[in-house]
Amino acid sequence: MASVIDHEISIVEKEVVDAAEAMPEEKYNFTPESLNITGSDYKGVRSFGEQVKHIAASNYLIWSPITGDKLPDTVNEGKGPDAMKAKAEIVKFLKDSFALGHKAAATLTPANLVEPIPFGKNKTTRLFLATFAPAHCFDHYGQMAEYLRMNGIIPPASRKPE
Repeated sequence: MASVIDHEISIVEKEVVDAAEAMPEEKYNFTPESLNITGSDYKGVRSFGEQVKHIAASNYLIWSPITGDKLPDTVNEGKGPDAMKAKAEIVKFLKDSFALGHKAAATLTPANLVEPIPFGKNKTTRLFLATFAPAHCFDHYGQMAEYLRMNGIIPPASRKPE
């Protein structure tokens, strides 16, 4: 189980990190609201950089209960650090969050997979958290892919092999 979940983390990590690296730094503040698309309602949506920070912060929130690691102060209720604006810092925050995911996957055993553990004010299982995190990442990856396309960038995962 641990290796299967770790493989799933690696798949989503590659897509999300490659997408984060593909967006030029000057577009990290992009939101579709700026396109003024008739009939759309993008008011108040996260910018591209905020999407990336949210994925990273959520990874910490979801995987830390599995590993027992203390949450970084930068998690900021799932938003990530407000002051973090530079692409390099945001991508590092993202990569570091996936490192925690791999660490979490390595702790999974048949004996502890469905053992209840605290998560927020409730309890859940390591299996739920370990599989929910990649699903959450893929959800936001879809938004990142659309933001890339709205800026004329083909997401790396969609590019034809050279």
